[in-house]
Amino acid sequence: MRNTAMKATAAGSAATALLLLAGCGGGSSSADSDKYGLQEPGTITAAVSTDQPPFASATKEGKPTGFIVDLTDEVAKRLDLKVVYKASTVPGALQGLTSGQYDLAASGLGVTAERQKSVSFTKGLYWSTTDVLTRTNSKATALSAFSGKPVGAVTGSVQQDFVKQKMSGAVLTNFQTQPSAVSKLLSGGLDAFVVGGPDSDAYRKQYKNLRVAVSAPVDHPTSMAVGKSNTKLLKATDAQLAKMVDDGTFLKIYDKWFTEAPTPQLIKIWPGLAKQVNK
Repeated sequence: MRNTAMKATAAGSAATALLLLAGCGGGSSSADSDKYGLQEPGTITAAVSTDQPPFASATKEGKPTGFIVDLTDEVAKRLDLKVVYKASTVPGALQGLTSGQYDLAASGLGVTAERQKSVSFTKGLYWSTTDVLTRTNSKATALSAFSGKPVGAVTGSVQQDFVKQKMSGAVLTNFQTQPSAVSKLLSGGLDAFVVGGPDSDAYRKQYKNLRVAVSAPVDHPTSMAVGKSNTKLLKATDAQLAKMVDDGTFLKIYDKWFTEAPTPQLIKIWPGLAKQVNK
């Protein structure tokens, strides 16, 4: 059994007002950092959405933590760069990449064709499911059960499209953060909240009166993103991720945050995981 450190946070919407700082690596010279196309020499300015456990959340002190954060820190360390995390929503992070506000969106981002028009994604880091969360007193077991009922999703998330395309008749209700949607679901203001599988696991561990009504596979990986023109940082990040896969660091970080083994889809992206997973 793999160990898990998935733990939901109550940071909620307050996290968007925090400036979260975490340094790693010794920093590089201006000349060296120029080869990564960074906004500030020697530093990766990373937007992070801290309401995405286990991908990214915040400690009580406001420090970012999670699977994507650990990967980002390790990549930066290997590139001899520092990381400055700035709390943001997913839409804000993606917009910030296009405007040059951020170098990296260090959150769990679903790779969609629409998003690929404005940003570039790293190679896949996780392959998820989509869960329709409801309360344990609900008897719903099919997407059609939510027709005419309020169903929540986070603004700018891939789950918004899921509700629109897969849950015919559901009344989509948008939320800025996951915790606000979960709170509304718990209070009875929503019949369901649609969220990624790992996030769903985290919230169900925290709130025992939540259950999954429907779980559906997705057709895309979860990744980080950089600005469309920043091929330097993208190539450097993917290169370090590949090294982390080969030396076992990636799987070690993966096992820290997830109980289930990497999916066949993720292993197809990173063939080097195959032998490690089957040991």
